[in-house]
Amino acid sequence: MAVFELKMPKLGESVTEGTIGKWLKQPGEKVEKYDLLVEVQTDKVNTEIPSEVSGTLKEIKVKEGDTVPVGTLLAVFETAGAEAAAEAKPAQPATAAPASAPVPPRPAPAPAPARSGNGQAAAAAASMTAPAPLAAAARAGPSVDAADIRATPAVRKLASESGIDLALVQGTGLNGRVSRQDVESAIARGTAKPATAPARAAAPAARPAPAMAAPIKGDQPVALTQMRRAIADNMTRAWAAPHAHAVMEIDMTNLMKYRDQVRGDFATREGFDLSPAAFIVKAAVQALRAVPLVNASWSDQGIVLHGDVNVGYAVALGEEGLVVPVIKEADAKSIAELMRSIRDIVDRAKAKKLTFDDFAGGTFTVNNTGPLGTIVSSPIVPPGQAAIISSETIAKRVVVLEDDSIAIRQRMNLVIGFDHRVIDGATAARFLQTIREWLQSVGPSVPVY
Repeated sequence: MAVFELKMPKLGESVTEGTIGKWLKQPGEKVEKYDLLVEVQTDKVNTEIPSEVSGTLKEIKVKEGDTVPVGTLLAVFETAGAEAAAEAKPAQPATAAPASAPVPPRPAPAPAPARSGNGQAAAAAASMTAPAPLAAAARAGPSVDAADIRATPAVRKLASESGIDLALVQGTGLNGRVSRQDVESAIARGTAKPATAPARAAAPAARPAPAMAAPIKGDQPVALTQMRRAIADNMTRAWAAPHAHAVMEIDMTNLMKYRDQVRGDFATREGFDLSPAAFIVKAAVQALRAVPLVNASWSDQGIVLHGDVNVGYAVALGEEGLVVPVIKEADAKSIAELMRSIRDIVDRAKAKKLTFDDFAGGTFTVNNTGPLGTIVSSPIVPPGQAAIISSETIAKRVVVLEDDSIAIRQRMNLVIGFDHRVIDGATAARFLQTIREWLQSVGPSVPVY
C-alpha cells in the first residue's frame, strides 16, 4: 500500500488560506477518484475538493472550522500504489460558490501570508471597555511584547483596526495562537485596549475604525461572514474613486408590448421566461460600442479602453449578500443568448455553483434592481471599471406626450454611476441617451434570436 497526502490547494490568485467547512468523508471510508472530500471556504468563494486517487481515507489532519494556509497537509490516504504519484499535483476544486457561511473558528497551525485585499471588519468595540473581571485578569498578567504574540498578519490587522490589544486575548489555537475567532469574540465582548497597556513598538498606522455607541439592552453582535467581509472590502476600495450619478427616464411601453408578443414562444423553446433584463443588457452593450469610453478603467498611467465587452450582472442572494458574475463577450450575443447567460449565472449563484472564472474580466456592470421595486438608486462602480447602470422598476405612469396629450405609459428610470476620473457628465448622459434610444425602438424589427 502507498500513501497519498492531500494538501490545501491554491484556490485563486489572491487566496492564501482556506477554512475547512465540512469533511464529506470520514477516516476509514473508501474513496473513489473524483469523489468530493471536503468543503473549503475562502473570502471569495466556497469550493469542494475532489479526491485525486482511489483508496481509503486514513487520517484527517485539519478539523472542521480550522483555517490553514495553502500547502497545509489536510488528510492522508492509503492507495493501491501507482495513484500515489498524483501527490505531486495540487488538488483542484470541483465547483465554487460565493462564500456565505458564517465565519467559523479559525485556529491555524502555521502563520499564513497576509490575506490580499480582505480584512475590513466592523470595529464596534473601538469605544468600549473590557468587563471588569476580564480586564483585571489581563492586567494582572506579565507584560507581553507584540512580537511574541502568536497570530497571523491578517489577525493582527483585524485586531489593530478594531482597537483590540492582542496581549489581552486568550489564544485558542495551536500553542496559544490567537485566531480570528478569538479576536471576533473579544470584539463582541468589548475587550478594548486599556489605558495602562504596556508600551509597544510603533506599528504602521491603521485606518481609523468607525466608532459606535456603547451597546444597549437588546443589541446583538453578528459575526461577519466571509462574503460580507469581501463585500465590505470591495465597496471600500470602490468608493475611493470619485463617484457621480445621473438618471434618465425611459419609455418601456413598446418594448413591454413586444416582449408580451414573443415571450410565449420563447418560454416554449427555452423553458423559462424572457425578462426585460435581457433587453437592458443588450441595450447596454450596444451603447458600450457606441460610447467606448464607458467600457474603460482608470490607471495611474492613463485610461484603459477595453477591447472586450464583459458585463458583470449583479445577483442578490438575500441576507447572504450579492455576487457579480460576468457574461463574457456580451456584445456578440443575441437577446436570447443574453437571457440564457443571465438565467445560467443566476441559477448557479443561488445553487452555489459559480467558479472563480465566473468573476473574472468584467469591464462594465448591470444592476437590475427593478424587481425589488426601487425607483432610483445610486450604484457603486466596481473596482477596475468606469461605470455601472441600475435599471429600476418598470411601472405605469401618467405622462404628457409630445403632442400634449395625456397617456398611461410604462416608464423606467435608468441610473448610471461613474468614475469621474474617466467619464464626465456629458459622456454619461450620452451613454444613457444611447441606451434610451435603443430600448424605445424595440419592436418586431429587433430579433430575439
